[in-house]
Amino acid sequence: MPLNKFGSKKTEVSHKRVNYEDHSLKFLEWTKHLGFEKTYFGRVIYQIFNELERRLLINRLVTTFVFCLILSFLVFFQLELPYDFRVNDIAKYDVVSPFSFEMTDEVITEEKRLRAEHSISVVYDFDTSVFERVSNGVYKSFRGQRALLRDIRWPKSAKGSEEVIRDFFQNKPLFEKDLGIAVSDYTFDWLVENRFSPKFESVIIRNLENWYEKKITEAPDRFIPNNQSTVLVRVVHRNNLGREFLLPKVEILDLQNPDHFEYEPSMRGLEKVNDTDRENILYLSRALVVPNLTLNKQETANRRQLARNAVLPVNITIKKNQVIVPQGSVVQPFHMAVIRQIQAIQADRRGTLMTFSLALFLTLLIVVFASYLRRFTLNKVKVVKKDSFVMMVVILFVVVLTKVYIFITDAAFVSKFGHILSPKVFLYAAPVAAAPMMMGLLVSSGEVVWLFTAFMAIAMGIMTDFSFSFMLVTMVGGIAGARGVFKCKTRNDIYWAGIRTGAVNALLIAFLATVSKIEQEGNFNEVYYTVFAGFVGGIFSALVAMMTIPLLESVFSYTTDVKLLELSNLNHPLLREMIVKAPGTYHHSMMVGSMVEAAAEDIDANPLLGKVMCYYHDIGKTEHANYFIENQKMGHNPHDQISPFMSKTLLVAHVKDGVELGMQYKLGKPIIDGILQHHGTTLISFFYNKALDLKKEDDVEISEEDFRYPGPKPQFREAALCMLADSIEAAARSLDEPNPTRLQNIVRNVIQRKFQDGQLDQCNLTLKDISKVEEAFTRILIGIYHQRIDYPRNAGGGLGEKV
Repeated sequence: MPLNKFGSKKTEVSHKRVNYEDHSLKFLEWTKHLGFEKTYFGRVIYQIFNELERRLLINRLVTTFVFCLILSFLVFFQLELPYDFRVNDIAKYDVVSPFSFEMTDEVITEEKRLRAEHSISVVYDFDTSVFERVSNGVYKSFRGQRALLRDIRWPKSAKGSEEVIRDFFQNKPLFEKDLGIAVSDYTFDWLVENRFSPKFESVIIRNLENWYEKKITEAPDRFIPNNQSTVLVRVVHRNNLGREFLLPKVEILDLQNPDHFEYEPSMRGLEKVNDTDRENILYLSRALVVPNLTLNKQETANRRQLARNAVLPVNITIKKNQVIVPQGSVVQPFHMAVIRQIQAIQADRRGTLMTFSLALFLTLLIVVFASYLRRFTLNKVKVVKKDSFVMMVVILFVVVLTKVYIFITDAAFVSKFGHILSPKVFLYAAPVAAAPMMMGLLVSSGEVVWLFTAFMAIAMGIMTDFSFSFMLVTMVGGIAGARGVFKCKTRNDIYWAGIRTGAVNALLIAFLATVSKIEQEGNFNEVYYTVFAGFVGGIFSALVAMMTIPLLESVFSYTTDVKLLELSNLNHPLLREMIVKAPGTYHHSMMVGSMVEAAAEDIDANPLLGKVMCYYHDIGKTEHANYFIENQKMGHNPHDQISPFMSKTLLVAHVKDGVELGMQYKLGKPIIDGILQHHGTTLISFFYNKALDLKKEDDVEISEEDFRYPGPKPQFREAALCMLADSIEAAARSLDEPNPTRLQNIVRNVIQRKFQDGQLDQCNLTLKDISKVEEAFTRILIGIYHQRIDYPRNAGGGLGEKV
């Protein structure tokens, strides 16, 4: 990789910056400069580009139609179709099958599959090499310690022996490493006193051999069903790989059951030692035991799944005109299953044409909405591909969620309370306003959110049997929800948006239900329940939006206000690292954040984005904190020891380092853009002038461009505010006496220099905005650097009476 003259990698910075520069704009400027479009070859190329653009529009139309086709299928898809009978009802007429078909008896099929699944034994893996590994560890550890003991001259006195044993404890880690387990100091002391007796070694190995003649595992009763007396054992040792056999459950030792590892007369060698040594030998032997039988959950699950899959479904055949439920008989669950199957087949047969027709209608609706955006917003509002895809995903998600909600309410409530309340009462509690809330958080354009809400409301109205009232409630409540989450500053704002949506729903439903009941002369008691359901629907929508937004942020790399609220937490790892490694930078970032937040509120920008961006704009300084003046100690400046070129390189590097940290911690594109743009292409004047002073006559000319930040310049208002506040706060900190006049002059001079240097050319800050920003910055700085009284000497100040 090529290096520049300062030893840094050129391509590393440019590689990171490629994500933030639009090279198509550079290509366009280059071709315009050459007048390429006026040549014959240029006109041919432009015609090809226009043709590709036309085809791309066709591709968008095809994508839109496919989405509408999927949406139409979901709209007409019914999890449970309405029917006239319920279980235990008396059939008033014969229910006859209109056609012949086959269906699966799910109850009997599932019973057979469960029996097949439970007939499969639990699978364990048997490792025959466990005893060999454990015994080798005993051999190695005991013999190694005995070798160390041979070089020790043991004193005859007890006190001297204790000192030798105490010194010998330095070999305990080596013993534990060879043995494979940790031992207590008491056990090691006992072994040293007995000189790691070969007799004890042999007894321990014989005990282990006696236990390992059986199979050892952990908690077999927990995993082996009571009705199974055997388990299937697979040998996993390389010499017997693949061999399987059945093992009786009673022959398995439970590692957690100490009764399985007690002293038995059959254990040779233990009867010849005293009680203390026997207990210690048993204790050490138990500690060395590891399972040689391991439960293989995956293999057990796979074999049971194969057993389930091997069971063929139990199918029954229904003939055309066959009587399913005779008149006067009690409707059984099986009858209802057959009826649902008939209705599902009917829905599939008549749904194809309707689905295709609705897809064409919805596609036309989207084209009309897109034309509206282009015509009436003068192309100022553009929907990028990612936003379009997310809107499709959100609509499909809410449609599926509503379908599931309707199915659950029909099964759990409508069947029980249907004679009291209409199914529409439960329908109005569906969380349909969650979709506009989510898009209100993800998309900043109000026009797009309004049209999105209108499109979703139309789809919802068609889905609910062309219910105009539900469509209207969905549209009005959705707009209220999207407005409620606009520029939310706390998580509670989303909950309040849900309450606002619920209140709007309740008022609109009260009006519609009242008019409907007056026309039908119905019972007004149902109106109260319907109004309450609409209010609950708003709250449900807020809950769904809160649960779904983090997923959309993570998958599609959005930075919403909710994400910004999380990043504003000062306990974020990057901020905690900054306050430790670069406390001066941390304090500077907090001050800049306060300034930008106040200025953003005055010019109607996003104050939350501006504040959070400033919190993280200098995170790259943590890598080399002592090279930045706010973190330096008095009288020590490392830049005095290096060249101005290297100093410039270190300063520029904090932008690249900040971008890398931002990408590593997934701060989001707006924050990373702010890190990248907060210096623009500003000249590092101090080191530029220093380089000029140190330049010799025969040196190469020094260009200003070599001492500028690589950019790009700020592309949006919040990044521009961060740039201005960053420079102003640093300049204000250098003042010896920061009085209001000097602070106001610094603010005005810094803004003028940035403006004259062209740093604000590519953001949409107006002169009116700049004037408001200047006032806001001045107000905040004066509040920060306000004059304080000098406290008396006895209170820690400098004033006091002379003694």
